[in-house]
Amino acid sequence: MRLKVTIKKKRRKSLSLPRFQPMENTPLALVADYLNSLEATEAKKLLSEMLVMYFLPRAQYNLGGCSQQEITNSYLIARRMAESHFGIMALELGLDASVYGCVSVPFSPGATQGYAPQGGMQRASSPAQSPVEPEEEDHQSSLIAGEASGDFMDQLFG
Repeated sequence: MRLKVTIKKKRRKSLSLPRFQPMENTPLALVADYLNSLEATEAKKLLSEMLVMYFLPRAQYNLGGCSQQEITNSYLIARRMAESHFGIMALELGLDASVYGCVSVPFSPGATQGYAPQGGMQRASSPAQSPVEPEEEDHQSSLIAGEASGDFMDQLFG
């Protein structure tokens, strides 16, 4: 008995982007130089990962067709991908672990309540509560919620 397996070919989509010609001595020019120095397949892979990580949750939200749970899952996966990329970058750059560890500061729920893409609160809902309780910290903290103390900023920027 022989099973016939049919593989459905996936159709390719075209992504038309504007041609980037950044001004010299700008951050975008430096990034362009870096990407141009890579092999084409490596540059394409990096750009693909960054585009999916950053835009997939937004695309699902704005184009519709996804449940709120799918959008939430997509956001959480994208966030984890970003954290992984930044962790790997810190290792590649030889940065001290404390530099990478101090960056992760959650947003306060009020900071994102006013965001309404394309003219309205299309999918407004109550902000999700974080399952992680904030830890008690012994160091001096700021009076402004979500802001770090002056000591923390001095340590970070010198």
